[in-house]
Amino acid sequence: MPIKARCYCEAVQFELDEDVSALSGIFCHCRTCQKLSNDRSYNITSSEDKLKVTKGTPKVFDDQKADSGKSIKRSFCGDCGSALFSKPSSRPGAVFVKVGVLDEAAKVKPGAEIYVDSQLPLIDAQSDFNTKIKRFEGMMAKEV
Repeated sequence: MPIKARCYCEAVQFELDEDVSALSGIFCHCRTCQKLSNDRSYNITSSEDKLKVTKGTPKVFDDQKADSGKSIKRSFCGDCGSALFSKPSSRPGAVFVKVGVLDEAAKVKPGAEIYVDSQLPLIDAQSDFNTKIKRFEGMMAKEV
């Protein structure tokens, strides 16, 4: 069964012909992802032929300054700005899909981190999940 995905405003929607339970997420700590997302990005890798846009047309930014040294086409919603997926020239046929836009994002489990040499201080995937900072339900309404 295809995985459904959509941007925040739902103007752009797509499907990915993958089994969500078989996917492994990748945290990317490169400086490009930090600048685009204000932190690391969280992606899954698939093949371009498994991705089908079902509604709308994403805008594409042809990024010539990616940390890999190769160009990458970054697709996003032109209305709400949600990052959707990227197609790297360094890996022809591959597509990196942003986990946060997947309808079943919670089912994707982390499997790897890349560009750890440039991760922001005090941020690492293992300690993020076990940290002792204050946690709240919603917008600082109820501490948990």
